[in-house]
Amino acid sequence: MTDTLNLLEQMLEKEARQFEGQHTERAEPATTSIIVLDLEFRWDRNAYEGYRIAEGATACDAIRWPFHEVAAACWLTATFSPGRDVPAVTGPTVLSLENMSERELLERLFDTLHQNAQSILITWGGEARDLAVLRHRAAVHDLVLPTQLRNSSPFASQRLDLCRDICVQATSVHLSEYAAASSIPAKPIPSRQIGRLAERGEWGKVREQVAADVLTTTVIALRHLGVRELIKCVRAKSVNAVARAAAESIPHSKFVNRDFVPWAMGRPAAVLTQRRAEQALH
Repeated sequence: MTDTLNLLEQMLEKEARQFEGQHTERAEPATTSIIVLDLEFRWDRNAYEGYRIAEGATACDAIRWPFHEVAAACWLTATFSPGRDVPAVTGPTVLSLENMSERELLERLFDTLHQNAQSILITWGGEARDLAVLRHRAAVHDLVLPTQLRNSSPFASQRLDLCRDICVQATSVHLSEYAAASSIPAKPIPSRQIGRLAERGEWGKVREQVAADVLTTTVIALRHLGVRELIKCVRAKSVNAVARAAAESIPHSKFVNRDFVPWAMGRPAAVLTQRRAEQALH
């Protein structure tokens, strides 16, 4: 009797393992959604001056992140679904203080994050400044933080800082460095100029830069997540989908039309030739 029970138990365990294996094989991967975000800033010089006068000789010379206001934002949503080899792309959405207040800009951004609470927020170096500024400005304007911004840990599962995740213990690098080494178009304007451009109200250039940063970061995200099998897509087709979405959303962008779309379509030589021709004119 005991031998019979043992045999039955073994058979049931074998059938359970087989069922579990069959179930695993049939299971479809879950849908994954990412929101790639970039921000540009301008400085609250009046507030900084008040701090500098109050602190005197002990004041910090640099205008650090508590004195930064969000001057422009761009984000793009990509949703990877089972059985599809390209993501569904929404955006990029590009906003600036040219035609709205900072509060209105943040409300638009936060609405998108609230509506996509399960999406992973992706930045390049966002944990070092951008997200701190967002939390600070949300507190100033009395705005409820989206889920992605509530956990303050730099390793929160709701976010991914690509710079931190890619570099790990290697020296952190700028987006433009990594993009250049990866042959990805980036930064139509040197980064150090953007704050001044925002202060001067040159919003077209500011929007161009923030959009370019999101597109570059999106391509890096596709590569980084793809090789780790955290998303499944055909890379070339997915980059093309991002390029088409950008051409539709921001059709007048010089970076998109001159640099990003030709590169995404496999025509990097045309991009280089056009850039050289433009440089010759100057």
